[in-house]
Amino acid sequence: MDSLTPDYKTIAEFRRENIRPLQKLFREFVQLCKSWELIGSELIVADGTKIKASNNKKMNFSRKKLDARLSRLDEQIKQFLEESEKTDKDENDKIEVGTIALNKLLERRDKYEAYKKQLDETGENEISLVDPDARLMGNNRGGVDMAYNVQSAVDGKHHIIIEYDVSLNPSDQHQLPNMVKKIKRKLKLSRYTLLADKGYYNGEDLLKLKKLKVKVIIAKQKPSDSKKLSAEYRSDKFTYDAKADTYTCPTGQLLYLHNKKQAKRHNYFNKAACVACPNRDKCIIGKTKYRTVTRSQYAVIYDESDKRYAENSELYKLRQQVVEHPFGTVKYTMHGGHFFLRTRRKVSAEVALLFLGYNLKRAVKILGFDGIMIRLDSLLRQILRTLKMLCINPYISRFPYVRISVL
Repeated sequence: MDSLTPDYKTIAEFRRENIRPLQKLFREFVQLCKSWELIGSELIVADGTKIKASNNKKMNFSRKKLDARLSRLDEQIKQFLEESEKTDKDENDKIEVGTIALNKLLERRDKYEAYKKQLDETGENEISLVDPDARLMGNNRGGVDMAYNVQSAVDGKHHIIIEYDVSLNPSDQHQLPNMVKKIKRKLKLSRYTLLADKGYYNGEDLLKLKKLKVKVIIAKQKPSDSKKLSAEYRSDKFTYDAKADTYTCPTGQLLYLHNKKQAKRHNYFNKAACVACPNRDKCIIGKTKYRTVTRSQYAVIYDESDKRYAENSELYKLRQQVVEHPFGTVKYTMHGGHFFLRTRRKVSAEVALLFLGYNLKRAVKILGFDGIMIRLDSLLRQILRTLKMLCINPYISRFPYVRISVL
């Protein structure tokens, strides 16, 4: 082609006009990798990462931010009016300049009031002016950015990305069930081992995954005890007896249930034992006179998950090297550390394009260019034979899908 390349505008327009086809293309290539036995379908690792959105933090407003700016504007307007009263009324030039400044302050105030009204109508906590779907999320550098939470599921055999999702929720919780359903629906996979970090540790999600018959290995989260609490008296040091429905504290005292069994969270304590305990200063923090241990309605599911993690700790060590590798390649080698498109719908297509590029790189690395061309040639011949049997000429077909498949 004499080194001819499409103009950047041509590429941008193609990407913008083919939002759905690009997402379908990613999944079609995953199916192709599965037919080429590049996907093992035995071990899948899930993780999420924050990728910067096309929206500056200055163009994002939360309720707290709007209240602070409105309060500051009210002070400025009040101060301006007080100074205007002291100004000599004969000084027309100063009065005219002052009026312009006051109008600007009032315009800004009306604008912020409109943003606040929009938040009240939508029920959202923040509003983004450039990309309406972008949200303020924490980054790995200890700060915050306007970003999307990109979820991925990576096969353990050759690190092929088999599924993805774009979430507006900064947290990874409640993401796994949706991802598993997608894998089951698109790839027809039902039984496999799924690895995920402690960010996905949630009782409701674990219960859903159990019903979906997926073996999930998730790292246990540390109990949310005070840092001042002695290590030997943390919540995980209290042992539960399922038959008696009691807890035993590190000193051997029993803690009994003190609320209805239908309650979502059960509280266990023993006031008399705590009052007489010589170690109560190590066990109790603050003004509380006795120690309470809370048991969640998902406690049984958590116990099963913790046991499974303990039994498969060596397998869990594979998690990082499988799922972090694609994110690193996409962000730093493929320059995918920020999005160019706006809104969740378009960003999903951009993620599909990035992950398709990554999967192509993996396929070329594993099979080689010649190996891929041989397989594509075989696939093309198979398609042509099928069309010939159906008496369809693919090159003059009225059906675009047939022409695209052959090409």
